[in-house]
Amino acid sequence: MQKYSFLPFAAKVLRVVGWIVLVLGVIGSIVFGIMTGGADNGAIGGVGGAVTGIFMAIGGIIVSFLAWVFLLAASELFYLFMDVEENTRNTAERIIKESD
Repeated sequence: MQKYSFLPFAAKVLRVVGWIVLVLGVIGSIVFGIMTGGADNGAIGGVGGAVTGIFMAIGGIIVSFLAWVFLLAASELFYLFMDVEENTRNTAERIIKESD
């Protein structure tokens, strides 16, 4: 018997959202870095703009990766909580059966 029917769904949604965040974050960071590096607006033009674009792309990729890790960890925590509840329930049932 599954006591918590929504938690498996929520765990799957977190896993899917995590992968979407990773893929879109990496692609978006690279595109944003290229756009920033290629910006020709006096203040950050030339080599400084290219370096800024590279750092922004790398920073965005790192943030996307960390968000992916945290979302997958949260998904696994849901499964952990469900397993702990099931194991606790099974142990309580065995204790009750042995005491009878």
